[in-house]
This record gives sequence, structure tokens and C-alpha cells, in this order.
Amino acid sequence: MKNVLAVLKKEFARFFRDKRLVVGTLILPGLLIFVLYTVLGSVIYSPAESYTVLAVRPSAAFSALLDESSFTVTEIGEEEIGEAKKEVLGGSADLLAVFPENFDDLLSEGGFAPVGQAPNVELWYDSSSVSSSSAYSAAAAALDALEEGVSNRFDVNISAGGDLVSAAEAEASYFAMLLPFLILTFLYSGCMGIAPESIAGEKERGTIATLLVTPIKRSELVIGKILSLSALSALSAVGSFIGTFLALPRLAGGSIGDALSAYSVGEYFALFAVMISAVLIIVSLISMLSAYAKSVKEAASLCVPLMIVVMLIGISTMFFTTSAPAVFLIPVYNCVQVMAEIFSLRFSALHLLIALASNLVYIALLVWALTKMFKSEKVVFNR
Repeated sequence: MKNVLAVLKKEFARFFRDKRLVVGTLILPGLLIFVLYTVLGSVIYSPAESYTVLAVRPSAAFSALLDESSFTVTEIGEEEIGEAKKEVLGGSADLLAVFPENFDDLLSEGGFAPVGQAPNVELWYDSSSVSSSSAYSAAAAALDALEEGVSNRFDVNISAGGDLVSAAEAEASYFAMLLPFLILTFLYSGCMGIAPESIAGEKERGTIATLLVTPIKRSELVIGKILSLSALSALSAVGSFIGTFLALPRLAGGSIGDALSAYSVGEYFALFAVMISAVLIIVSLISMLSAYAKSVKEAASLCVPLMIVVMLIGISTMFFTTSAPAVFLIPVYNCVQVMAEIFSLRFSALHLLIALASNLVYIALLVWALTKMFKSEKVVFNR
């Protein structure tokens, strides 16, 4: 028993003397879980954004059920319905509501109308837009509540109304929400499987010193490692990505051929370019963490916060998308947004150029920072 206690004492002393190990093992996991669920809760249960509703013969009873702080109802004429549908598809409006004549008077009257003969309320929306889909859900729920209280005196989207996008566009929207997250996950997993071993592993084995005394510039060493790690990481992710991309159409009830033909050759090249830029950034960040760590195990623990951030960025397309040019200057996030645009059939060459140009700047800065770390004996030899 005495020997057992001695071993316990030795292991506890080794653990608690290493501040990095204590933080990474005891504090960081709980903190990251708290931050992750706090952010997700804030996104999911945050107050609704402002929705723009274009209404033909708007109903006072319907508007009274809507949250005035979240919905802005603008009256339009019946001759403007065609243009209003284009605005919904273009994103400048979220919903088009077409009410029958004297709708409020109809609600105040008695009587019962059989299904199919009641006046129809048309709600037109764009299912490929998160904002438009949310506006439709809220408006449909309000009309359902109104209908329950008046004994079926009207119908919703029976004879007309519904989704303005085609089946192919709806499937593309499904891809845009899911694939960026999966691709980013595959890319990060590939980088994590290779990068820590290449740098932290050499430090742990003591071979880093031999490598540094070779007649090669530190910047050349860093660039060579980043390029090789990026290539290997990208290759490790390619197989998983291809399998997922080919399987998703079957999951969505479509065919593989339709999914492949939905995108042009240029869009596939754009997707490849943005994936490579994302890999270079992720590899550079993991390499910096690995250079700072004493061992592969410590490098892996230091990469956990980065993994959480990358995963949160990956799922962002499930909640919101944006076309603001400034967004495409944010590293990694810009890659996700460009991928979402490609998969949703709304590819913008300008956004791709902004993302790639800004990512090249970030990669150059990360290479410069990693080179500085390799020139520091304190970092390289953990002194």
C-alpha cells in the first residue's frame, strides 16, 4: 500500500506541476463546453431578426398576431405580385402574402366553408433562404392560430402559394447548409492527424535540433512543412468528401448524376481553391500550436479550442448566410460562406477573389509568425 501511495503521489505531483497540463485537462474542457452551448443557445434562441413581408390586401387581424418588432408589413398592389416574387427570390424581401378580398370582414362573419371552397391565403417564400423560411414558418403559424378560432373560414396555400424555388434549388440549399460543415470537419481532422506529429513529435523525439542545424533557412523549413502537411491533409480529406458528396443525393432522395451536373466546372475549381486555402490556414494554426507544445499529447490538447471554433464556424451556414463583402475577409469563415454560395447555386466570383486574396495575406502572416517561433530557442527547445 505504501508503494501504491508513493506512485500516486509522484503522478499527482507530475501532473499538477505542469500548468499547461492542468489547464488543458481540468479547466479547458469544461470552459469550452460552456462556451459552445452558450453560443449555440444564443444563436438558436436569440430574438428574431426583422422580416420584410410584402402583402396584397394586408389583413389587420393577421398583422395583429405578428410581433411588430420582428415583422415589417408593406402593402403592394395585385399588379406587383410578379415583381414581389422576384424580390423574395433575390433576398430583398422575406415573404409575399396575398390575402383574398374583404378578408377581415370574412373573419367577422359566421358560417363554415368546406375544404377546397374556402378563400385561400397565399404565402410565397424561398426555402433556400434561412430568413425567408423563418418568416414563412412564423406567418403560417399565425394563420393557423387564426384559422382555428374561426371554424375554417379560409385556407392557406391550398390553390396557390408555396415555395418559389425549384426542387433542384431546394436540394442545393440542403447541401449548402450541411456540406460546408462536413468539409471543414474532414479538413480539420486531416490536419490534426498529421500536423502535431510533424512538429511537436520532432520536439518530443529530439530530432528538431538536427533539422535546425541543416543548411536551410528557417522560413524555407516552415514553408516546406506547411506545404507538405497541407497536401497530405487535403488528400486525407478528399476521399471522405467524395464519399459524402456522392451519398448525400441518395439521402435527400435524388440521384448522384443530378447532383454532379448541378454545378459547373468553374464552381468545382472554385470549391477546390477555397478548400486549399482553408487547409493552409488550419495547418498553419495547428503548426504554431505544435511548435509551442512540448509533446504531441500537449499539442493535441492545445488544438481542442481551435477545433471548437472551427466547428462553430462550420455550422454557421445552418443558421444564417450573408453576402456582405466584409464577411469574406474573415479567415475560415469566408471559406464556409463561399462554399455555401457554391452549393446553393449562388456562386459569386467577387466573393471568391476577396476570400482567396485575404487568406493569402493571413497565410503569409502565419508563416512569418511560425518562422519567428522556429528562430526562438525558448520555443523550439522549451527553455
